[in-house]
Amino acid sequence: MTTSPASSTPSPSSAAVEVERPRSIGLAPGLALDAAGQDAAKYSTGNPVVQWLLARWMRRLRSVLGTPTGVVVDVGVGEGFALERMFPTGPAAGGSVVALEYRHDKALVAASKLDRVSVVRGDAGVLPFPDARADLVTSIEVLEHLPRFEQAVAEMARICRGRLVVSVPWEPWFRLGNLGRGKNVARLGNDPEHVQAFSPARLERALRTEFGQVRITRAFPWLIAEASSPIRAVISR
Repeated sequence: MTTSPASSTPSPSSAAVEVERPRSIGLAPGLALDAAGQDAAKYSTGNPVVQWLLARWMRRLRSVLGTPTGVVVDVGVGEGFALERMFPTGPAAGGSVVALEYRHDKALVAASKLDRVSVVRGDAGVLPFPDARADLVTSIEVLEHLPRFEQAVAEMARICRGRLVVSVPWEPWFRLGNLGRGKNVARLGNDPEHVQAFSPARLERALRTEFGQVRITRAFPWLIAEASSPIRAVISR
């Protein structure tokens, strides 16, 4: 951590804002490192109600995204099912999409199916991108999986020079929907990999720590948040 010389005291207007060094988040305790197939099972479900909800969620997500240009970074791409629906025609002319995934087997699946997308392995808590690199950062159904989601939000703000769009399950409605169809009954409908629960208010608070503007869109049983005006912080390396 950078310290000021003992002989001088910086004024409040010139002092740097110091934050904790980024560190790996990893998976929640007890979760398997290999999990390819999870996303395919979800997006290929034969339940017509779930398929209708998924399609409506994606329509609203695409509406929030608009037509992105420049550099897009997707954090937590999984097997690529959400990303291929978000940008069905691929990157805009002159633009590029980079997708990051922690699990190696899921990253391989994503890389095999996503044309014109660069897939890299990495941790949401230590993103391998320079400051203000991305015109758009996306993270779909990721924050609810992270034991320390705050670090991921800070890292996404660091690399963002435009907008951040995230989506998470809207609790408690998401787990109640699972209960209603007999899924995860022993856990009261909660997915075994979900370690965070977001209401609209909690999601907005989580993003306002790093962004000046936050707008929440409801897409039952999901939430979509669009954040802009990232608050810059100086990190001592």
